Amino acid sequence: MDWLKKNYERVVLIAGVAVLLVSAFCIFQHAIGFQSQFTELQSRPTQRPASPPGKAKEAEDALQKLRQPPQWTFGGRSGLFVPEKHFIGTDGQPATLQTTEVHPPVPNEWIEQFGLPIADADVLEQDPDGDGFNNFDEWQGHTNPIDRNSHPDYLTKLKLKSFSQEPFRLVFASRTEDTFGINTIDLTQPTQFVKIGDTIAGTHFRVAKFTEKTAKDRYGTDIDVSELTLENTETREQLTLVKEKVAISPESVATFVYSWRERR
Repeated sequence: MDWLKKNYERVVLIAGVAVLLVSAFCIFQHAIGFQSQFTELQSRPTQRPASPPGKAKEAEDALQKLRQPPQWTFGGRSGLFVPEKHFIGTDGQPATLQTTEVHPPVPNEWIEQFGLPIADADVLEQDPDGDGFNNFDEWQGHTNPIDRNSHPDYLTKLKLKSFSQEPFRLVFASRTEDTFGINTIDLTQPTQFVKIGDTIAGTHFRVAKFTEKTAKDRYGTDIDVSELTLENTETREQLTLVKEKVAISPESVATFVYSWRERR
C-alpha cells in the first residue's frame, strides 16, 4: 500500500496506456471487418427486379442511350453566351444597339449589315474598300461600302465653293409710245431704241413683250413699273426688265471644287 501511495501517478499512467492500447486494437479489428464486408458487397451483383415483358425492350433501349449519350452539336448562333454591345450615348447614359442610333443619321442595321466596326468613333469616315468614298458617302449613295466596284457617282465629289448673282447688263431705261430705250448698266454704250420683235445689238436677246404697270410709292404717288420681256434667241429663256430697275442675270456664277481623297 505504501508503494501504491508513493507511485500513484505511475500506476494511473500505466493503466491509461493499457486502456488506449486495448481501444486501438478494437478499432483496428472493426476496420478490417468493415473492409471485407464492403468488398463483398461491391463484388456481389445488384439484384434488379425483373421488368414486365412489355417494357423489357424499352428499358434496354434506355440503358443503351445512357451508355452512349448523344454528342452536342453547334448549329449556329443561338444567342447563348453572346455579349450584347453597350455604348455610352451622347447624353452620357448607357445605350445599346436596340435603343440608340450610335452614328446618326446612319442606322445601326446598315453598319452591322456590312460588318463595319460600329464601336469606332470615325467609322463613317473610314473607306474599307479604298474606292475614295467613305462609309457615309456610300450610305447616302445606297452603295456597298466593302465593294470598290460599288460606289456613288463621281459627280457627288463636286462641292459648291461659292455662288454669286450677277446684275444683268441691260436696263429698261425709257419708253416713248411703242419705242423702248435700252441702256447698259455701266452707261458705256449709247442708248438703243427698239420695238417689239427687235433684237438688241450685241446680244442674243430680242424684245418679246411689253406690259404697262403702275404702283404707288411710300408717299402714295403713282410710279411707272412697266415691264419689258426679253427672250434669248438661242435658249428661248425669257427675262423681265422693270423700268429703271437693275435685273439679276440668269447667267449667275457658281464655283465648284472637286474633292478626292482629301485633295482639292
